[in-house]
Amino acid sequence: MASQYYSSHTIRFYQSILKHWVVFANAAGMGFNDVFKYEKLKAFQRDSQLKHLSLAPITGLSQYLYENHQLIKPVRKPTEALPEIYEEYLAHYKETRNVAQERVRTCRRVFSGLHRYLHNDHLNTLTIQEIDSFLNHYNAGYNPKTHCTHRSCLRGFLQYLYFQRNIIGKDLSTLLSGPPLYAQTKPPRFLRPKELDRLFSSLSWERPRDIRCNAMLYLAYTLGLRPKEISLLTLDDISFAKKEIRLPNRKNTVPLHLPFPDEALKAVIAYVKHARPQIKHRALFINLRAPYRPTRPAIVSRDISACLHNAGISESAYCLRHTYAQNLLETGASIFQVKEMLGHDRIQTTQHYIHIHTQLMRKRLFHEAL
Repeated sequence: MASQYYSSHTIRFYQSILKHWVVFANAAGMGFNDVFKYEKLKAFQRDSQLKHLSLAPITGLSQYLYENHQLIKPVRKPTEALPEIYEEYLAHYKETRNVAQERVRTCRRVFSGLHRYLHNDHLNTLTIQEIDSFLNHYNAGYNPKTHCTHRSCLRGFLQYLYFQRNIIGKDLSTLLSGPPLYAQTKPPRFLRPKELDRLFSSLSWERPRDIRCNAMLYLAYTLGLRPKEISLLTLDDISFAKKEIRLPNRKNTVPLHLPFPDEALKAVIAYVKHARPQIKHRALFINLRAPYRPTRPAIVSRDISACLHNAGISESAYCLRHTYAQNLLETGASIFQVKEMLGHDRIQTTQHYIHIHTQLMRKRLFHEAL
């Protein structure tokens, strides 16, 4: 936690909970294989006398042990089984769309709420009035941005029921809308030139981990790739001779061939030659220690964020994607071109990434040359 820049207060808070957890586990005579089970955590949560209790330290520790191959699997809340049609859609969604697991879990929670609200499985009689009534009930207490996420989950499901399964007689997704969001409370953050200079001048090329992280960072900055897209790249996606890269696993499922920027190409070559384990696996980014597996998106995000923090920039890996979008805008690209380069389905998503054309604003206000 210290290496990930958690505050000292949070570290002490987590330590306190873990100490109580160890006492609880010892008193109950738990073995190591029993400690990280969901029902044991719920028992601890139920029986603990702590005034402020969070299970995050325990679940986080289980994830850490899992990533370091000391635990078979991290502790997870048991997945609620849904009726077959919902499970079939979720399988179809994961198969056809390059989405994060967290998004799938969000959809599952929304579908679980919908199933309980409808009290039946007769989706063929579903009406938009029932969907609106459910959302009014389900969205209570959530912020407007989360309302949009919940509508998006249902919109995809309704399209599946109409187009793929012919279960409903009308595409209800076109009727599912909400009030527009005209502003963001926290607009996407992009890096200014001085911050970029500080970031790239702070990079170290000594350790294999540093070299791997630098290659990921250059891919995020020069191509605007998501952490998951970076983790899914393979050696076969790169033509080193032609200086081209293929992006087959985009969120909008539209593959893209692009010229490989020189800086990113050099960083990737340095990684392949000096840091990547010499194994037969074709994934580009591999764990640096055995067992050698493709690097997970969470590790990509964590390592890039660590580089940013080392340069004194308190941002997540996604700020490089925002910076890429801003750079495209400032070189004259239209929002539709930015949409294609970022791999978005909807133009509304791209609008969230476009902050302010700062140079153009300075030209208008202060008559400065671009």
